[in-house]
Amino acid sequence: MPPETLYHRLVGWHAPALRRAVLAVLVGVAAAGILIPFARWQLAAVTGWDAAALTYLATIWPIILRADSTRAEMLARREDERRGAAAVLLVGASVGSLFGAAFALGAAGGQHGATRALLTGAAVLTVALSWLVINTVYTTRYADLEYRNPKGGIEFGDDDEKPDFRDFAYVAFTIGMCYQVSDTTLRSRTIRRTALTHALLSYLFGAVIVGGSVNLIAGLLN
Repeated sequence: MPPETLYHRLVGWHAPALRRAVLAVLVGVAAAGILIPFARWQLAAVTGWDAAALTYLATIWPIILRADSTRAEMLARREDERRGAAAVLLVGASVGSLFGAAFALGAAGGQHGATRALLTGAAVLTVALSWLVINTVYTTRYADLEYRNPKGGIEFGDDDEKPDFRDFAYVAFTIGMCYQVSDTTLRSRTIRRTALTHALLSYLFGAVIVGGSVNLIAGLLN
């Protein structure tokens, strides 16, 4: 099978969302397994998650950036419960990774030199990648809810064109940064409830980022 065909079957346009999520998890487990004989378990754990998150983001963002509204609608309508399973897997892993980042920062406090820098850097990268994964998952979730409902659910101002994935990314990352929508209107109860869950998760990440920053600064000062 040609490499390009194999790539498209695994993670391309027609690959199920769950396949991309499982592939990311497998890459993460492999990365952690390779590293754990040579490094502290905290570093191996967060590095494994970082590898998984980067794999997922690298496979989904080309689709988000290149898909027009017609293709976005086609992909949203085609996916079934497997996308929901993928979303649960990725969001759960992202939230769980915060504990790994906390353990890594805790371990960094008792280390010096390169080990301390690696643990601290990996923890910071873990939180950043988890935040990106959460908002990316919600980008595809809003697209699913919009296009699988005949009446839609998100009103993008006065724009009569059908939204594409980048429009849904605008909604998702606005909620992720501000915990609210800006110039869009949510006209579906299901989407409003989804946005509430999204905002609560984003607030959790915001609290972790602030707390981690204070901890990091205090550690550097000491």
